[in-house]
Amino acid sequence: MMGTLDLLRSLGGAFAHRVRAFLTLLGIMIGTGSIVLLASLIVGGKTLLIEQNQRVSDSDVIAVDQKDAPQAQREKTTRPLTRSDGDVLAESEALGGPLVASEFSASWELARYAGKEKRVAVVSASAATLELYRLTIEKGRPLDDEDKRSGAHVAVVGHRVYEELLGSHALDDSLRLAVGGKLFNVVGVLAHKPTMGSKEGTWAWDNKVLLPETTFDAIYSPEHKVGRVYVRGPSSPEARLGARATVQSTLLRRHFGVMNFALRQDQSGGNEELILTVIQVLLLGTGVLALLASGINIMNVMLVSVSERRREIGLRRAIGATPGSIMVQFLLEAAALSLSGGVLGVLGGVGVAWLVAVVARSSLGRWEFTLPAWSIALGLALAVVTGVVFGLAPAWRAAKVSPIDALRGE
Repeated sequence: MMGTLDLLRSLGGAFAHRVRAFLTLLGIMIGTGSIVLLASLIVGGKTLLIEQNQRVSDSDVIAVDQKDAPQAQREKTTRPLTRSDGDVLAESEALGGPLVASEFSASWELARYAGKEKRVAVVSASAATLELYRLTIEKGRPLDDEDKRSGAHVAVVGHRVYEELLGSHALDDSLRLAVGGKLFNVVGVLAHKPTMGSKEGTWAWDNKVLLPETTFDAIYSPEHKVGRVYVRGPSSPEARLGARATVQSTLLRRHFGVMNFALRQDQSGGNEELILTVIQVLLLGTGVLALLASGINIMNVMLVSVSERRREIGLRRAIGATPGSIMVQFLLEAAALSLSGGVLGVLGGVGVAWLVAVVARSSLGRWEFTLPAWSIALGLALAVVTGVVFGLAPAWRAAKVSPIDALRGE
């Protein structure tokens, strides 16, 4: 077997030709660096992606829908879903004072102004509606508690409703919009809110008309029934699980144990997780392909090295080196090449990931620089495995060199 000094000397052969060694390392560096970089960007950008999607879809809101009671409970006394349910949830100490909105099914109406008309969704709103749905006012003011107490015929309209019907008309007492045959004084305009899917749908906030809850109930729901209740509580998925349980138990008590309502499945982060997983698999696959390509390069370089060092191999065999020790020597050289490239690639990937995080944080806002430990371990492990696997053929060829033929050839 080879001694420590012989081992170190033989490993130096892997870097004897600097340019060739660098070109061999380059593929490994790109492969391992891309794995670390992409893993860092995906994990770091996950929070931003989920946050932005929730701003569009409100997928992190706990939604409770009215439904028929189960067959076995239909003879029991119960009560429908009403605004009182929303009021109780809003005052719940167990939920920590969440934002709550109770809505009747949106009424589709024709809104008219100055000979123009547009189909809109009329919904109820309260002082908490803007914060609950992450809406902002572009012009005028939001609906307030005074509008609710007085049952005023005032409205806040969506961005597209204002642009298509009202144009640049100033928001004053003279601006009255006809909705479903009734006139409402427009006091505010919502800023544009991006939406997933078609922008023409009445589910888009840009196409809605918001009325005070009391005004809406007087026109559309005199019994104060609602079709759904929305609750925005904790932001973390773990805490939201507890909040969902609290919402369900609270409503069950109010509905005398009859399950004539249903909590929608928690969709927060679901689509983003799937998208990120697919992207991560595809991009990490690209890094693996880069490592495979560099592995072929390592094999070619090692085959050339074996041909150039036949005399060295012959001499080592002549003084007692076994075929096994020769094979181990060349496998270690291949592993040393790939590991060196892997270390440099990891360092480069970390540096680029940090730089991207700094730039992204300054331009996009919230972006966390995260360095998953598994990506570093995976990159280095794949680099070493690549070197060993693609170094097997050259090492086997070196082990089979006959010392007599090698020395005679020299």
